[in-house]
Amino acid sequence: MAEVKKVMCFFCKSRCRWLLHSENGRLVKFEEDPDFPLAPIKGCVRIVRGAKEFMEHPDRLSFPLKRAGERGEGKWERISWQQALDEVAARIGEIKERYGAEAIGVTTGTGRSERFALTRFANLFGTPNVAGASTICLMPSVITSQAVYGWIARAFTMRKEVGDVGREAKPLGCYLVIGIEPAQSMFHLWNTLRTQKKMGCKLIVIDARRTETAELADLWLQPRPGTDTALMLAMINVIIEDGLYDKEFVDKWCHGFDQLRERAREYPVEKVAEITWVPADKIREAARMFATNRPNAVHHGMGIEQQQRSIPTVHCRYILSALMGGVDSEGGEYLPGPTKLRPTYVEMSLDEAMPPEQKKKQLGADRFRLTSWPGRDLIQEHIKKAWGAECGDSGHGALAHAPTMYRAILTGEPYPVRGVISWPSNPMVTQGNVKLVYRALKALDLYVVHDYWRTPSAELADYVFPMASWMERPMLWDHRSFDCVIWAGERGLPNVMPGEYERWNEYDFYRGLGMRLGQEKYWPWETLEQAYDERLKPFGLNFKEFMAQGGYYFPLNEYRKYEKMGFGTPTGKVELYSTIFEKLGYDPLPAYEEAFETPISKPELAKEYPLMLITGGRHEPLYHSEFRQIDSLRRRHPDPLLQINPETAAELDIMDGDWVWVETLRGRIRMKCRHFSGIDPRVVHAEHGWWFPELPGEEPWLHGVWESNVNVLTEDDPDICCEYHGGWPLKTALCKVYKCKSY
Repeated sequence: MAEVKKVMCFFCKSRCRWLLHSENGRLVKFEEDPDFPLAPIKGCVRIVRGAKEFMEHPDRLSFPLKRAGERGEGKWERISWQQALDEVAARIGEIKERYGAEAIGVTTGTGRSERFALTRFANLFGTPNVAGASTICLMPSVITSQAVYGWIARAFTMRKEVGDVGREAKPLGCYLVIGIEPAQSMFHLWNTLRTQKKMGCKLIVIDARRTETAELADLWLQPRPGTDTALMLAMINVIIEDGLYDKEFVDKWCHGFDQLRERAREYPVEKVAEITWVPADKIREAARMFATNRPNAVHHGMGIEQQQRSIPTVHCRYILSALMGGVDSEGGEYLPGPTKLRPTYVEMSLDEAMPPEQKKKQLGADRFRLTSWPGRDLIQEHIKKAWGAECGDSGHGALAHAPTMYRAILTGEPYPVRGVISWPSNPMVTQGNVKLVYRALKALDLYVVHDYWRTPSAELADYVFPMASWMERPMLWDHRSFDCVIWAGERGLPNVMPGEYERWNEYDFYRGLGMRLGQEKYWPWETLEQAYDERLKPFGLNFKEFMAQGGYYFPLNEYRKYEKMGFGTPTGKVELYSTIFEKLGYDPLPAYEEAFETPISKPELAKEYPLMLITGGRHEPLYHSEFRQIDSLRRRHPDPLLQINPETAAELDIMDGDWVWVETLRGRIRMKCRHFSGIDPRVVHAEHGWWFPELPGEEPWLHGVWESNVNVLTEDDPDICCEYHGGWPLKTALCKVYKCKSY
């Protein structure tokens, strides 16, 4: 039987809508949905080449597996979902009875699924220890925007039309892009930048590498890794001292301008030029180009969110927009406000079910307060007063500190953590200091994985559950209640094919555990689609009816709402000087500090490890640690690459294409050299996310997790993590590079 379904792709975070054609439950093809106002990424290789292979790959997890030998031995037995859930729930219950609910932890990954099911389960169960990659990916932006603006800003623009369907596109005066390469990671933004350039917009790029976006720029600033805070403070200083800011907006709607002025004066351009390696005249030019070409917009990425002190860096980025009067305005930092869906994400998560005494036990909450329960509750208190609803989900504002959790597993301090669920994440590849993570996972009493593949992390599990992909489940998306726009996708393919596969989505998985652990009355919806029916009641529609009417809701943007309601902050203004930070015991203004491991902070170490190592840059068509088993995609990017300046490579007698060792104090990995003149001779960039599904899964191989995994080289000691939120550094480390003689 032939069918056509409107589906939402989750192969990356663009969440494009496609028409999925199937025949008797088998994927046939995709095509653009002509009725959906946001065009998908045309020619996306993940869809065109990878989707069918993903669905039909023989290594996709299809049935629950139970460990049959020693942990990591690679011996498994297939069991039913009912048996697997019964056994896991029983063991979780035993751990709770012996050690307390907090002894169960959860790790999360790229978040391309329904987190409310996880947080609902965790809150009802009583564990505050949900940890994950959000700490170094999006959370710094989310939490800082909430603290400074009183809502999460939607920067102009990943997709021009969101919230402005039917309005004519207007040119910006200037676009400032910091630490992100849209040509590799955010294609709608990349299209926007090219369109804006044709319309006369100025483009400034701040990046340690000369990316394709930097090639497009009118001005490219190449800072020393880890010094972006100093650079932006110098730009702020120029803008203020030259009187280039929006005085009317700042006087009326910004808190702490005088204190900011004094702090910025500590960063004169000549001093910052020495710190950052960026010439003083370029810093001044960038500040003036940005400030004098309005309206202007800022977009940043992981280049600043993965620095050692990322919160002050992100704070600077939001200050720049505020000084221009660009908050909740056309082309600027739009504050969309609450979703029309009810219950909201927070309400679906049942955050109120977490007992106060359990919140206090959250690992890292005593130290990294901004993004744990103390900071989350303080921020949301003021947001709710202004907006009438909380913003977003607790998964981006009440996370445990992952490095602290792994240490608690090993030491039992401050209390034992004996069980972990990974959903869907791969901490053996994506978490810093992977050697410590490995020891922790091996030491657990219970390790459970819900994922698409037997990853290196899954190979260490006691139980592995197969996860339904976006093609095999419905989706209702409001950016986890960060946004007022909504769109949805149907289930395009069956998630159960008798005798072939049985893959459950995360709602069914956590409901299945919850129903076995005394949570029956809190899971009234038997399916995820029924839960969506509940959320869509304000529209007077169920999920099927919503999809029949187009499957989207895009209200026109309403600008400058603060004139009626103020901002959702303690002062009711944009907080250049953050009273939230101050109340939590942190510096309320951004300040620069030298990173823990640089030629400046560790000059003796730099004699042995003379190069600065950065990582985390995106590389198409792979996505984080995913798609390496998809042959059609892997052929386009078969090897882990190290970018090194040709001058440095020549000094080390390393040819383009040579295999090299990259070594830090913490270990070494093997990568393929790629000569790249767009990087400073003192800096190298190593790709992240590498493992080799084609290698054996059992130990010692674990799919080659030790071979080229850059997190063998990184550090996550809590003492060097960002004091505000606990982010660990991926942009500053000292290394040496030398040729692999055996390859």
